[in-house]
Amino acid sequence: MAKPDLKPATRIRAIRLLDAVKDVIGAVATKDTIPVLSHVMIAVAGGAIDLTATDLDMQAMRRCATDDRNGPDSGDWVKSIAPFALTVPGKALLAILGGFDGDAMVTLTVEGSRLAISAGRARFRLATLAAADLPVLTLRDMAHEFEIYAAVLSDAIDSVEHAISTEETRYYLNGIYVHPDRLNLHLATTDGHRLARLRIDAPDGAASWPPMIVPRGLVGELGKALAHSIKVAANSIVVVRTNAAGNLVSFTMPAADDGEIELISKTIDGTFPDYNRVIPHAAKRELTVGREALAGAVARVSALAHKATRLIRLDITEDRIDLTVVNADLGDAREEVPALCEGDDQAIGFDGKYLRDALGKIATDDVVIRWTDGEAPVRIEASGADKDQPDGLPRLVHVLMPVRV
Repeated sequence: MAKPDLKPATRIRAIRLLDAVKDVIGAVATKDTIPVLSHVMIAVAGGAIDLTATDLDMQAMRRCATDDRNGPDSGDWVKSIAPFALTVPGKALLAILGGFDGDAMVTLTVEGSRLAISAGRARFRLATLAAADLPVLTLRDMAHEFEIYAAVLSDAIDSVEHAISTEETRYYLNGIYVHPDRLNLHLATTDGHRLARLRIDAPDGAASWPPMIVPRGLVGELGKALAHSIKVAANSIVVVRTNAAGNLVSFTMPAADDGEIELISKTIDGTFPDYNRVIPHAAKRELTVGREALAGAVARVSALAHKATRLIRLDITEDRIDLTVVNADLGDAREEVPALCEGDDQAIGFDGKYLRDALGKIATDDVVIRWTDGEAPVRIEASGADKDQPDGLPRLVHVLMPVRV
């Protein structure tokens, strides 16, 4: 309980608080009948601010240092303040802080049922709700834990997230399926038309990780948090935790100003399909082609592709690929790309966007495309990819379902 002569308050530079709010605002509920879920909790104590937001499925927490001990009157100021915790409307807080000069000193003061926010001649008073009203996710039973470099995790997510389904009826496809396999950790995504699977070395502690589907919403926020953490330190380490049931997962990583970001989320309660059955392990035809040349040609001819199908026809011969788009309303486009093909000539169709997405996730100069016929799944991978694994597949595999031509 604060003494009568103390005021619940704190001071912090505007840009520092704004960046911290941006780190949690993605977890604020945008459509909900519970008012507090549109709020951000602010808890101030011991020279630090903790910000928390949740939509009941995902929660974001960000800690940063205050500037209470900076300035000529810092000694008297620190003696005069008391800790506090409350919630304020998240979108309004973000808009207010975004209007301040980044170097301005912001003072937060609790005035009855309002939080006063002042900087220079500007003063705002926001309505508040009790901090205890915000339902928070807590990971109590931390049965499994491993550490991974933020850059490694960021690259892994970037390799597969494009194939996450957005079809809500098949909710079990709305995320990244993460599961151990021997000494590896696999990440897989599919929307039923394409599939991406990545294999990485399992960090210590991940070999017994329970299979889980990490939801799309968390994946998006995690990508932003990882980018932030990598800017703080190129070798930032993420601590990943889950409970025994695998229905909650958390990611904790360093942030600016000696702070920390933690994301906690429920995992998707569903069964991910046996994606290995879709990946073609043997093929009658094999094509090697320059990745940038093919991606560039696909992008150019796609300018005339029908918006609904985005269909591109590939006529594959021994030494080249002829790409064709025919659109009755716009016209037609054709381009030739040199290639080396083993097997009979074949005409095959692809969704141009799906093909570009897959090519964009491969880092090598050449890619290999393997298929059996114009209607079977097509495998795309890096040329010379390491396949020294029991399943005989490279580290990163993309599978596309062809479109009938």
